Amino acid sequence: MLLAIDIDNKNTDFGIFDEDKLVTKFSIMTDKNRSAEEIKLTIKLILMDKKIELSDIKDMILSTVVPELNSNYENISMDLLGKSPIVISAGVKTGLNIKCESPREVGTDRIIKAVAATNMYKENIIIISASSVTTIDYINSKKEFLGGLILPGINLLQESLVKGSAKLPHVEIKQPQDIIGKNTEKAIQRGIYFGYKKAVLGIVDEIVNNYSLKKENTKFLITGSFASLLKNETYLFEEDQTLGIVGLKIIYDLNKKRAS
Repeated sequence: MLLAIDIDNKNTDFGIFDEDKLVTKFSIMTDKNRSAEEIKLTIKLILMDKKIELSDIKDMILSTVVPELNSNYENISMDLLGKSPIVISAGVKTGLNIKCESPREVGTDRIIKAVAATNMYKENIIIISASSVTTIDYINSKKEFLGGLILPGINLLQESLVKGSAKLPHVEIKQPQDIIGKNTEKAIQRGIYFGYKKAVLGIVDEIVNNYSLKKENTKFLITGSFASLLKNETYLFEEDQTLGIVGLKIIYDLNKKRAS
C-alpha cells in the first residue's frame, strides 16, 4: 500500500492506495506546532479505525507547502516504514509540461493537482483550489501548464478585515441568501462572501476570454475546503477533493517505473 500526503496551509490530506485503488482518504488540520509524535499517533489511530494495518503500507509520497513540517514527516516515514518518503521537489519526475518562467518555483500543491487533471481529461482545464490560499491555474488541451493566479482565501479576507479594524467582529463564513446585510454581522458576511466569489469568478472570466476558451471543451475543476462556496450558474464547477492525492499516486508510479 502507498500513503500519499498532501500538506496544505489549512488541511493535510491523506490517501491510502492499494495498487491503483484509493482505499480510503482522510484529513487533519495542518498545524506547524504539532510534533512528529502527535502526527504519527493521529495517523495510527485513524488507520486503526479504518482497519488498515500500518505494516501493509510500504511507501510514502509527500507534497507540502509548509516547509516547517518536512522533518516531522521525514521522521514519521523513517519510523513507520524504515525509509524516507518521496518528496515532490525539483528532482522528482512529474510528467507535467510546465510553461512558466521558473518551473521550479511552481508550488507542489499546484503541480500535483495539475498532474491528476491532465491524466483524467483531454480538454482545456482550469483548476481552482479554494483553501486558505486560493490558486487558479490553466492547463491547455496540449497538456501545457501555462501558469495561474494566487490570491487570499476567504478566511484570510476575514482575518485582514478584523485586524484592520478595532470594532469589526469575526463572523461565520457561509453563503448568504441575499446580497444586502441588514446588520453589521450580516454586512461583513456578505462582503466577504460576495467579494471572494466575484473575484474568483471574475478571474475565471478573464482566463476564458483571454484564451478564447469555450465552456463545452473546458473542464472547470474545483477543490479545497471552501469549494462549496463557489458553486454558480455561469460555470459548471466539478468538485474533486481527491485531485492532490491522486496526482501524488500518478507521480509515485512514474518515478517507480523510472527507478526500476
